[in-house]
Amino acid sequence: MSLATVSQLSLSFGARVLLDEACFAVGAHDRIGLVGPNGSGKSTLLKILAGAQQADSGSITFRKGVRAGYLPQDILELPPGTLIDSVLSAVPDRDRFIERVDSLTAGLTEALDDEERLDLSAQLADAHEALAGFEERYGRHRAERILEGLGFSKNDFERPVGELSGGWKMRGALAGLLLTGPDLLLLDEPTNHLDLPSLLWFDDFLKRSAKAVMLVSHDRDFLNRQIDRVLSFEVEGLRGYSGNYDDYKKQRAAEEEELEARARRQAEERAEVEAFIERFRAKATKARQVQSRIRMLEREEKIAVREERATVRFSFPEVARSGREVLTLEGLDKSFDERVVYQGLSQSVMRGDRIAIVGVNGAGKTTLLKLIAGELRPDAG
Repeated sequence: MSLATVSQLSLSFGARVLLDEACFAVGAHDRIGLVGPNGSGKSTLLKILAGAQQADSGSITFRKGVRAGYLPQDILELPPGTLIDSVLSAVPDRDRFIERVDSLTAGLTEALDDEERLDLSAQLADAHEALAGFEERYGRHRAERILEGLGFSKNDFERPVGELSGGWKMRGALAGLLLTGPDLLLLDEPTNHLDLPSLLWFDDFLKRSAKAVMLVSHDRDFLNRQIDRVLSFEVEGLRGYSGNYDDYKKQRAAEEEELEARARRQAEERAEVEAFIERFRAKATKARQVQSRIRMLEREEKIAVREERATVRFSFPEVARSGREVLTLEGLDKSFDERVVYQGLSQSVMRGDRIAIVGVNGAGKTTLLKLIAGELRPDAG
């Protein structure tokens, strides 16, 4: 049985149609990638499924008891408090379990006879067992493991969330979502703020999850590893394809080739009909045939073909050939207040080198580029 069924979903902004009576279902273990050009409606569809935006018409029916969790592209704020408290607050039932234990404990101290004490003791044992099971699945230990996987250090757990940058807040929101373990994960560009180690951890975590996933990502490799189904925003509307992103591209290329062939045949046939109309428009004996063909053209639906997007081209002026060594760093130091980013950094870049700068968020990757570009001055070197 499907977790969610979408029927006749439509949404427009003025004359621009994003969804036109779209229909699809999400199975319990489906892993769906939403693809399409920027602005086609991918993020909007996730918002509608999450209840953060309304469609113009249509319906979304979730199976009873199904929980959906949504990660938007931009996180404005996290629940207040420390990072660990903010993540734990994503699970709403924790207080209910604790209050049950506290209530039974208080009742036990006020019990009037042995029979009542035995009954309350049994209930309290059950409540402690339920709380222990809850904590194992949703508790602090698991929350800390998720936070560490997403790149936080133990020192970050007690930091106020107000001190976190936007990228780290996104990771905190993702940690809370993964901790809750919803039946359907709705993820909008979840890897945008992840560095390589946390991306690899998240990729593995998501692959091992048995939950349904619907995600938007510009990371083609990530999509290929994670999805087994595609919903694509095409000129004909929202279309479904089986397989990963590469499978979709092959299927779509074959479809577009067929669409273009049909569109060419249609254009040729229309040209013949229009030539007939133009030739015999003024001839009374052909008036009925002319009107019939005019009505036929008016009723005919033009086959939609994706327009080729313009290729962006860059033209760089010729420059003098550089020497063999194009950049030299010698004894470079850079600190921000008490935080040392670089100390005694020395490195050479040779003509033709292609270098990737990698490291955890805050390690100094952007700082190094700014130093090289002259936007920052080194403390020494």
